[in-house]
Amino acid sequence: MESGRLLAGAWVSAARGRVGEARAIAAGAAQFARDHGQWAREVVALQTAAQFGDTGVADRLDELATLVEGPRAPIAARYARALAAGDHAGLEVASREFEDMGDGLAAADAAAQAAAGYRQTGLRGSALSAAGRARRLAEQCGGAVSPALAAAAMTLPLTGREREIALLVAQSLSNRDIAEAMSLSVRTVEGHIYRATVKAGVATRDELSSMVKQFGQASVPSA
Repeated sequence: MESGRLLAGAWVSAARGRVGEARAIAAGAAQFARDHGQWAREVVALQTAAQFGDTGVADRLDELATLVEGPRAPIAARYARALAAGDHAGLEVASREFEDMGDGLAAADAAAQAAAGYRQTGLRGSALSAAGRARRLAEQCGGAVSPALAAAAMTLPLTGREREIALLVAQSLSNRDIAEAMSLSVRTVEGHIYRATVKAGVATRDELSSMVKQFGQASVPSA
């Protein structure tokens, strides 16, 4: 059950906006499962890492798809491959497959990741459609929130790293706290915050925090 406990911890970190930490914990859960021959649990852990934005799990999921019975492993493998390739249409296909399988949160995350990708490539109509699907699926999951759903909800033109740091700024973490949480230097964090403020059209850290809460308030946990 160690892998399950680790995954629960990964979701706690994700809820706190510490997405890099969440990815690392999910990867640790996958490694534990692999070391103990728990291939089905490894599939779940690697899929979770992909939901947190890990683009490096597709090869192992391809292997597991040949070893684990049931629909999850091949669907997760296709999903991870689409995420790694920046295949937004493939993410939408994976979203539908997850929904058909009964994994509503994974379906919502895949749709949200598709929406974020479409937005970054300027395909506004496709982005709006995928984001609407993600919201509907999240509502069906009891109003679930996740890093992918937060990114889809936040329409500010930020990179993934800038968005992650901006969410932590909105939680009133200091630059040093953010640096420690993300294993970055304080100067690197300051640089990301500066670029985020420029892109958001604001002048100060506090204004960035307020804007993040305005655009993605459902995804910013309470302190």
